Amino acid sequence: MTTIKQYKINKVARQIKDAQSVRFHVESDDYFGTTATLIKLLQQYLQDAISKAPAEERELIKKTFKNIEADLLLLQNNYQIKAKKNQGKAEPKARLNNQ
Repeated sequence: MTTIKQYKINKVARQIKDAQSVRFHVESDDYFGTTATLIKLLQQYLQDAISKAPAEERELIKKTFKNIEADLLLLQNNYQIKAKKNQGKAEPKARLNNQ
């Protein structure tokens, strides 16, 4: 049986609560890892409720959490978020009939 690591989040530096915080994690190349940690904390928080679910649902919930964590860690290790080039108002891609 594996043991669940007890993760702790430093409230000042790792809390995703606003645009500035998200920007910090994106610029630090840590957005996906932080999100994976938050998902793991959520799973631990819900552990009692998960353990009371029917066996079939319990296995699906555990598998889903595991898949989400694996996907986020794959993204963390292989990809980087970058700002879109055009941050301004979107240009229309087609003309109206009356133009």
